[in-house]
Amino acid sequence: MEEMATGAYRSPTYYELSAPPGLDWRPYRPKSYADYRREWDRRGREGDPGGFPLHLDIDPTNRCNLACVMCPRTVYLREGRSEWAPGGLGDMDFALYEGLILGSAPLGLKSVKLNFLGEPLLHPRIADMVRLASGSGLWVMLNTNAQLLTRDMSRELLEAGLTDVFFSFDSPYPEEYERIRRGADYNRTLSNIRGFMEEKERLGKKAVQTRASMVLPLGGTEDTLKAKADYMALFRGMGVAEIGFGLPTEVGLDYSTLPGPDSFLCPDLFRRVFVFHDGVAGPCCGDWERRLVVGDAAAQELAEIWHSAAYRSLRAAHLGGRHKEVPACRACSVPYLSGLEA
Repeated sequence: MEEMATGAYRSPTYYELSAPPGLDWRPYRPKSYADYRREWDRRGREGDPGGFPLHLDIDPTNRCNLACVMCPRTVYLREGRSEWAPGGLGDMDFALYEGLILGSAPLGLKSVKLNFLGEPLLHPRIADMVRLASGSGLWVMLNTNAQLLTRDMSRELLEAGLTDVFFSFDSPYPEEYERIRRGADYNRTLSNIRGFMEEKERLGKKAVQTRASMVLPLGGTEDTLKAKADYMALFRGMGVAEIGFGLPTEVGLDYSTLPGPDSFLCPDLFRRVFVFHDGVAGPCCGDWERRLVVGDAAAQELAEIWHSAAYRSLRAAHLGGRHKEVPACRACSVPYLSGLEA
């Protein structure tokens, strides 16, 4: 993600307005955090996987309490497809999670994010997951729709060592929000987020990053511009530091048929790995259909997966300008939405 002169961070499908001085959490973090982020950027820029992943994305559960209209999970459930969850719905076994964290932290892992296909707060031991990772010296991130983020849960997560929380909230307007996030209650969600922010302030957790993000329709309009302004006012008024806006990905579309770059080097292949709730490992946040399986964390060490033949082959395709030869990469919107207005 590229930092822009305006204070925004932009990637092809997402941009983020960074915190104003009064809400900035960065000054409260140690130098080691800045070093980690520089290495994050370097690996993606230079195509260097190093010896071990910097970041681990874990899906604590593939269960969810909502049916958001733009979510691939919603699409697959509606169509009766099972490739995204071949074993059905379930939670990650805590012993598997514990082995991943305790085995990876000494080898160079710097951060973990608890979210992928499900709502992480549904996992009965989510606070224990945060506590274990934080106690192992990792930066601990979590995406949530905030429906279950009660005051008690907020306090428990913050005291467990959560360092970054990202609220997924897709409209500043009640009717539109509830149309998009089916099953959610606008007022309850906002109350929960306010409660989290108040607990964060009460506990003096100035180094905790907070972010609210929404998915925008393709093509900027006056209505979109107004929604963005109202969204910013709503969350900055609560003290949320970062504001993010993203573009949607259409499930099943072959993006390689659209105008876009002939070659694309995906930076995430060189810095992070994703582990589904059942231990299956993949390289990509958009590979919901498990077409790019690179290992099984329930049976292999993460270092073995990171340097597996499958991972090396995928990286070589990108480094060689052949990303369009990979079916899952052709379904990725990132290279092809870069010229569209959000």
